[in-house]
Amino acid sequence: MNRVSKKITRFTLIELLTVIAIISILTSLLLPAFNQARAKARGTQCKNNLKNLGQILMCYLGDSKGVMPNAAVKPSLNLNSDPRICDVLKPYCDTNKIFSCPSDVDQVFFKAEGSSYEYNAMENGKKLSDSKFARRVGVSLLPLMYDYETFHGKAQSPGAKNYLFGDFHVGDFE
Repeated sequence: MNRVSKKITRFTLIELLTVIAIISILTSLLLPAFNQARAKARGTQCKNNLKNLGQILMCYLGDSKGVMPNAAVKPSLNLNSDPRICDVLKPYCDTNKIFSCPSDVDQVFFKAEGSSYEYNAMENGKKLSDSKFARRVGVSLLPLMYDYETFHGKAQSPGAKNYLFGDFHVGDFE
């Protein structure tokens, strides 16, 4: 009988280490791109939340004859008896997730204030057209709600905070 011997091929240690090195180099090159894409997606979700909050605020203004709600800037400080903005607008939305910025990763502000977005309490009980700031620079530059912190970049850099403005567009001060 003639036996055919099968030769079994295996990776050598050097070949295995080479493959592992190549995979680690590719991972180190791609990881920053994935992190940037993830941060961009969180920023887009934040802008979408603010846009939806603008729609909710428009519904509130329709019911209140154009008068802005009374709400506290930082309710956790108990500086006054004004309610949280999330409690004022709660009848107009079906979930509290809209008040949570995805870049508020530790949920510090969301847990303490009920929202990752600060409400501009300077406009409490006023019509947007009666705002001194809006009359001076225009409603389109009047911030109504914005990130509590610079969740989306380095402080003082463009895009570090997202804003909902008085004409209900979402953007940044440029």
